[in-house]
Amino acid sequence: MRLATPLWSARRVAPVFENAANAASLDRQLTAITAPVTGCAAVDTPTGPAASIAADRPLAGASTQKLLVAAAALAVLGPHHRFETRAMTSAPLRDGTLAGDLVVVGGGDPVLTTSDAPSTAAAPNTPLAGLADAIVGAGVRRIDGALVADDSRYDRTRAVADWKPVYVAEGDVGALGALIVNGGRSDDGIAAADPALDVVRQLATLLAARGVTISGGPVDPGRPAAAVHEIARVASPPLDEIVEQMLTVSNDETAELLTREVGLARARTGSTIAGTRVIPQVLARMGVPVHGLVLHDGSGLAPDNRITCASLLGVVALGSQPKFSAILTGLPVAGRTGTLIGRFDGTSLFGRLRAKTGHIDGVVGLAGIIAGMPPHDAQNVRFSFMANGNFSTADGETLQDRVAEAIGGYLDAPAEPHLVPAPR
Repeated sequence: MRLATPLWSARRVAPVFENAANAASLDRQLTAITAPVTGCAAVDTPTGPAASIAADRPLAGASTQKLLVAAAALAVLGPHHRFETRAMTSAPLRDGTLAGDLVVVGGGDPVLTTSDAPSTAAAPNTPLAGLADAIVGAGVRRIDGALVADDSRYDRTRAVADWKPVYVAEGDVGALGALIVNGGRSDDGIAAADPALDVVRQLATLLAARGVTISGGPVDPGRPAAAVHEIARVASPPLDEIVEQMLTVSNDETAELLTREVGLARARTGSTIAGTRVIPQVLARMGVPVHGLVLHDGSGLAPDNRITCASLLGVVALGSQPKFSAILTGLPVAGRTGTLIGRFDGTSLFGRLRAKTGHIDGVVGLAGIIAGMPPHDAQNVRFSFMANGNFSTADGETLQDRVAEAIGGYLDAPAEPHLVPAPR
């Protein structure tokens, strides 16, 4: 019997030709998009790499860098880790009266809050009122001493030296510390001058509303306080929920505190410097490419940070593991959540693109996944993209759009039967 179609034919080897042609086309498109800027891009499919444009080039990545912090924090602390804020004392408690100070010891909780605003009510948070209730529940009705703040878990540097002053002045990020409330911001939305003092002031108000009197008032001595006995505590939601929120809304404060906690856990120093040194080490152990990584903070606000598309792609790949699933579930969804609300409406990427955005002056990035559509709906592609140059915010968003659309077009390319006619 003679074959109607030769063994070596476009129809019989169409998948080979199709995949190679589509990948080559994608590579050309991404090369053209990144040509006017200093950029990188990388795309992986379930069967292997589809495109790589200077993937090992170190670039500023802005908030895409939070993906690296998320991975390191989940690896070091575990997805079920909870931050605890404790009320401690060395004084006796008799008949409802504490004969001395009550010390509030910060545990690095980035989501401790007093806010009832709808914007924060739906987010994972730790109500400071819960600590007030626990103190009253322990039988405290009067404190003869002071309500003392202790945020010695981390260093007391309230901002990162490499940041532009405007980031703090305009409230892009609050004051850093192991004991903060409402994102380290005062009522005006600007970084608190003394975030630890703000916590004990807010707690004193909550306790007063519950009938507790405090003779010495709220104070922050700026040093560790002597306290050996726990009166009460309040615990944060689990870390995986905190990481999800950090990625979805691009929370700078959370990224910075997680960086310090990683530093404390691995280098025994709760500082930004320690954390940024440890994070690449942790990532390397998990197989994430770290060549060229230079970190100055956790949030990505520092303009001298350097990461690579290869490192971002490696972290996105970790998200398929249960321990790191918050990386993928926390990614903003095109048109629906977080920093991608209102983006890609009316396009084929609506609801399919899940990606961490990044933008500061002259820096843009996007990294995540795009889900396939029929007949490719069982496939996802992972990708990363960064660009540095002299461009506006609007132009940066256009670069993000073009990259995502090119990758989506590659994923949605016609299936093999549509490319090669059936034999006659």
